[in-house]
Amino acid sequence: MADGCCANCSKVMLFIFNSIFFLAGLGLLGAGVWGLVDPSLRNLLLLDLSFFNSVAIMCIVAGSLVIIVSFLGCCGAIMENKCMLITFAVCQFLIFGLMLSAGIVGLVYKDRVVTELAAAMATVVDGSEKFEDRSTDFQTSMTNLQTIFKCCGYSSYNNWRSPGTVTSCDCSGESTADAATYCDATTPAYYRSCQSLFTDYMYWGVQTAAIIVMSLSSIPLIGFFMTLCLVNGIGKNDVGPV
Repeated sequence: MADGCCANCSKVMLFIFNSIFFLAGLGLLGAGVWGLVDPSLRNLLLLDLSFFNSVAIMCIVAGSLVIIVSFLGCCGAIMENKCMLITFAVCQFLIFGLMLSAGIVGLVYKDRVVTELAAAMATVVDGSEKFEDRSTDFQTSMTNLQTIFKCCGYSSYNNWRSPGTVTSCDCSGESTADAATYCDATTPAYYRSCQSLFTDYMYWGVQTAAIIVMSLSSIPLIGFFMTLCLVNGIGKNDVGPV
């Protein structure tokens, strides 16, 4: 049996910790499956389909691993099985290392990551033909992008043959003082393209994601130390064979 305040508290905290960890795994798994089966998500930001599928599959794999590891931790804590707990602690430390490394890499190489994402985006949004001549799905995706960022076209509003007739390009309702800097009142359509806005957003997104991942890496580290405390307290006062 676990002995000592530290070990007993760690046992209870580990069970709560792994319950939350388990729910997080289910969330990742669900997000990955949702991304694969819901085509409307793929249209939202015009991401390259193969890239989107890779991200969704990574979420499914990561979610499955989190579920397995959390189940291992729960069983180890309830049964006070040292082998399961030590395995769980090793997994937690590896997860901590991977999350911290991923965050650092994201910060150090954010320019390269954004460049790669922008290149994938540029491949999909080819300006060689007018957007009216593209597929309905493409036009829906572009409309979503323009609505989010209040812009028109990807590299230029001339990507559309008649930008003034595109609802998501219409800026006639803008009433801010600086609207004249990005709204063509004669069209009326946004004359700022979505490319630079989307790139700035990706910079922010990559940097924010990296910081969040680095911050969250402290969670498996806490689980690692709680597990060591419980392992250390199990059977400490058990009487061995005389």
